[in-house]
This record gives sequence, C-alpha cells and structure tokens, in this order.
Amino acid sequence: MRLLSPVLLLTLIVLSLAGAACTADPTEEPLPTLAQMETLPTAIFLTENAPPPGFGLVSFDPIDANLGDRQGWFYTITGRFDGEFVESGDEAEGEFEIQVWANELGEARRVVLAVEGLALSPDEGVRRLEGVRLSNDYFIVDSGGQCTLGGEGATVIADLAAGQIIGGVVRAVPNGFRMEIEGVPAWQYTFAPEDARLPALHQGSDSVVDLSAELWIAPQYNAVLRYDIVAQVENVRVLWSEAPVSGQLVLHYAVEAATLDTLPNITVPHGC
Repeated sequence: MRLLSPVLLLTLIVLSLAGAACTADPTEEPLPTLAQMETLPTAIFLTENAPPPGFGLVSFDPIDANLGDRQGWFYTITGRFDGEFVESGDEAEGEFEIQVWANELGEARRVVLAVEGLALSPDEGVRRLEGVRLSNDYFIVDSGGQCTLGGEGATVIADLAAGQIIGGVVRAVPNGFRMEIEGVPAWQYTFAPEDARLPALHQGSDSVVDLSAELWIAPQYNAVLRYDIVAQVENVRVLWSEAPVSGQLVLHYAVEAATLDTLPNITVPHGC
C-alpha cells in the first residue's frame, strides 16, 4: 500500500478538523479555557469570595459618593501627622477630627471640625469650628463658642465633606477578602496608587508620596464604610498648614453603618 506524503496527510487533517467545526452542534457549549496552574488558587479564592454582581470594578470619588441617596447618615474622618519640618528639622505634629451628620430629607447638615498642631494648621492652638446648614440658612460656631448666622465661613464649614480631605478612588477591584462591619457585609478592594486622589497633601515638584491603603465597600448600600490611608511623605504641605513637612500621615474614614437611612436631629446651634 502506498503511503500518503506528509504534505497530503497534513492537508487531510486540517480539512477534517475544519469540517468537524462546521458540522458541530451549535447548541454544544465550548470547552472552558484551562486555568494557569500558578494562578488557580487565587482565581478560586476570588470566585468564592466575589462581591455581588455589578461590584467587580468600582469608583468612589469622592469617597462619600452615594451617601446622598440615603435618608440620613453620619461619618468621621480622623488624621494624625508625625514627622519634621523641612526647613528647620524641628519636630512636626498635628491631629484632626471631622464629624459629619446629614438629614437628606430635611435638607440639613452639621459638621464639627477640630484641629491642632502646626503640621496641619496655620497656628498651634486648638481650633474647633461647628457649621450647620438648615435648608438655605447657614450657621457657624467659632472656637470661643460665638455663633454667627451666614457668612462665607459658615458655608465652608457646614458643607465640608470627605472628598475635600481624603479625596477618593477612581478605580478599584475586589481582592477576595470580606467581613461584616457593624453587621453589614463588606468587601475589601485594592487599587493602584495613581488611582487615589488625596487633597490633604499639597505637593511640589520635589515632593515624594508613598501611599498604602485599605478600602472596604458595602454593596448593600453602594457605599464605602471604611477607608484607611498611611502616607509616607517628603516635602509636602498637609491640610491647612503652610509649612512643608516630611514624615507619616495616617487618615481614617468611617461611616457608622447603624446611621444609614436614619434621620439625625440637626437644629440651630446653641447661642444663635
């Protein structure tokens, strides 16, 4: 028997495969793509701990995005800086806390800001300011307890929001970790440093910022519940200070889950 030439044999094999593809049952499911062995454990972990549909790729910029869709809410932002002043080499410290309440149904908002330390503030004294908005009326209470109706300062404080301090994340994906925060299921997300916006830091051409962060999102509310940032910085200005510093800035943003869709009692400040 005469053997087929290698070229003819190869041609017949290709034609038979092409014919099989053309006559295959269109309802038959294609074979799955084989997973890479080195990434298989990670893929399984991510699949088993995936967030609900629609939360594979998210954007929360500002970080308090979508809270306005709730009837009411409360969150805090805290921060601390430890390091040194660039020009003198002296020790630089500062800390702050911002508390924000909102009653979306009543169009009311209350903000309390406390800050101290030259690393974050223009002077070393403790500043405590309270701003309240009731519909179109704004009130401000200064560090001495004096209440004033209206004015630019009242508007700035009463409308102060997390996005103006810690910015947000424009692109983040889940990393497979989840937990309950105050009884609410939350998933941890990861992102590249360039996808984070951080207005608290004012940088120059020779500034250096090394950022690490944790981001926890609750799909149930389509909101960030926790956002923690640790920034190692060189030659930057932080928040309201005019003095360049180098050191470590730690920031923490937390929504109190129990307050979501509850209505806080926001009234005219005492003394107004």
